[in-house]
Amino acid sequence: MPRRKNTILSQIINASEKIEGSKLEKSVIESIRPQLTSIANYLTCDEMSTIFFIVIFVILNQNQTVVNMHDIANFLDYSFLHILEYRSKITLLENKGLIFMKKRTNVSSHPENNGYGIGGAVLNNIIDGDPIVFYEQEEMTTENILNEIQAIEECFWDDGMDFCEYKRQVCNLENQNAQNVMIKSIKKLFPDDFDTRSFLYFYCFSTVNNSEPFENEARRGFQQSSAFRFISGSKRYNRAKSLSDDTDVLLVQNLLERTFEETGNYYNGKPCIKISYKLTPGAIKKIFKNEAQNYLKEEDILSETEKTINALNEFGYAYEDRNVTRATKEVNLRRLEKKRRTLPFFKQICNIIQYESYRFFLYDCTKDFTKGEITNTCSTLNDLYGHSQTYFKELRALLDEKHYLVENGFLEVNKNEVVERTTLTVTDKVIDLLYGKNSELYKKGVSGKDIIQTEKIKEKQLFYSPEVQKQIDMLEESLNQQNLVAMQERLAKKGLCKGIAVILYGAPGTGKTETVYQLAKKTNRKILHVDIADSKSCWFGESEKLIKKIFTNYKSLCKTCKSHNENTPILLFNEADALIQKRRDLDSNSCATTENAIQNILLEEMEKLEGIMIATTNLCNNMDKAFERRFLFKIKYERPSLQARKKIWQSKINCIDDEHLEKLALEFDFSGGEIDNIVRKCEMNEIIKGHEPSYEEVVELCQNERLESENCHRVGFCA
Repeated sequence: MPRRKNTILSQIINASEKIEGSKLEKSVIESIRPQLTSIANYLTCDEMSTIFFIVIFVILNQNQTVVNMHDIANFLDYSFLHILEYRSKITLLENKGLIFMKKRTNVSSHPENNGYGIGGAVLNNIIDGDPIVFYEQEEMTTENILNEIQAIEECFWDDGMDFCEYKRQVCNLENQNAQNVMIKSIKKLFPDDFDTRSFLYFYCFSTVNNSEPFENEARRGFQQSSAFRFISGSKRYNRAKSLSDDTDVLLVQNLLERTFEETGNYYNGKPCIKISYKLTPGAIKKIFKNEAQNYLKEEDILSETEKTINALNEFGYAYEDRNVTRATKEVNLRRLEKKRRTLPFFKQICNIIQYESYRFFLYDCTKDFTKGEITNTCSTLNDLYGHSQTYFKELRALLDEKHYLVENGFLEVNKNEVVERTTLTVTDKVIDLLYGKNSELYKKGVSGKDIIQTEKIKEKQLFYSPEVQKQIDMLEESLNQQNLVAMQERLAKKGLCKGIAVILYGAPGTGKTETVYQLAKKTNRKILHVDIADSKSCWFGESEKLIKKIFTNYKSLCKTCKSHNENTPILLFNEADALIQKRRDLDSNSCATTENAIQNILLEEMEKLEGIMIATTNLCNNMDKAFERRFLFKIKYERPSLQARKKIWQSKINCIDDEHLEKLALEFDFSGGEIDNIVRKCEMNEIIKGHEPSYEEVVELCQNERLESENCHRVGFCA
């Protein structure tokens, strides 16, 4: 097939046939100069660059492979060393976008071993005889420079060069881009310290690309940043040590900050930690100048709480590090505490807790809390003390709840019959110090089942004797929130107890509990209902803890209500007979000590009460005198009078006339609770039988309400 004449493609083919094996002799070049000039004009290149392009074009299409400078030398049968004189021509073709690096085997500025290709668009333009579209050469941006450095690092990482060559190539890149803002800033900071510049370039790449370019190196129990690979081998140990003990220039100048992250792997039962570093917000601004806004993230500006949590993670790593001696660990912990003491949490803990070992222990427990983990008592003690005598002494103190951190309200002990499963929990006191005004979000709080919401209480009409009604009215007025606040302020000024403690006592079924509900409804208050049975435990010392926890929960609920502009809640001890009975002789039985301890705690908490506490009981005759003094309101409930019983019947049953209801009130000396039972049975019978009950049916229900009757017979053993 005859060739098309004077097309760019035919000219390239003709020229390639002449220069192949020509050793670039002048006579050959002269013989094809018209064609070279035409092709050079088409490519907008000089003559030598055009020859290189022709060779790459032909080899690429014939062999379907990338072309390097060795291939070009072989094609021309020209000395490779002489070809190296023209490496700049490759760069020119690259910059014009006529060729591109397809296979990178070396990262020098003019690599002779890299493989080049020609883009599909350029090939099609040549084949079709269309003009090539040229673009301006892309500016060497900060991102491009960092990618170039990363390519050099990658070659070094893969043992493609030694450290001297790595350093030389990075320095060459710095010189070529000396006006770049990042290069200029880093060289100004550390003009004679290549290792430090190398470290910064590594973390600049991480900042710009939001990830580290290489996998971290695994160590015992942790992963070390791969950045250490890119500094002189003889200096790595000392550099790692200076970074570890916070004496490194990058930490001192606040250019880097340490980060900790769990890897998901475990070593000796402990989570493996990834220890790395990142540029501080200040470093990003200092290095990138006007470009800094492109790389600063919202999370880079850490709040005090975030800094504290990061510090606790750092502290936890040092605390749980079993690869160092106890003495070294204590030195490290002391150093970390000194470093973080400006943070409010650490400052306050240092001011409150005198013993540093207790502070270290508390920091680790707090770290576990922030990560949602459970603090194992034995393991945490072992991390600090090993199985020394101090370990057993502290363990015993914790189990007996005589430890300083427990007695002073920093930790709670969650006992288990297996000592190794005993756990610790930080208290609300620590959570307040850690989270401040947001602490309520992190507190366990009170179980929803124990809180009675105002809207859940159904409004009911209660009937009292005139004497009781008068006291209830006064109590209701006192619980009006505006009046309550004013009274508490006056009482506080006079040094009197601010709390309002109320005891409702008397016969069962007389409306004591319902009175509390209706007072809460009318004064718009939540009720924290205490289940007395839940405050007793078979474990020695646990009942006392449960009673304390009730008041801790109540105080927490009061604080939550106040923050939400809600009225002070009511703490309700329903049927509190067992809690307020007379204290017993310690020799009476083995439970006396525990019961007396519970009562002492209750009396102490009532003395400090700042809210509203209401207790109900049927057995006031057995009340301890100390409790009697602490109840501000003491309201006695009698069985309802004839008139009150009549009103109760009238309010609850509509199917019987007033005359018969008066007969029921006269014949049956029922309490309000007993009348409620009759009403419930009437409702059930109406559903079953399909009609409202008659007077006679109601009388029959009343006759069967009480277990006691003159004709009843006892069953079983009688004294």
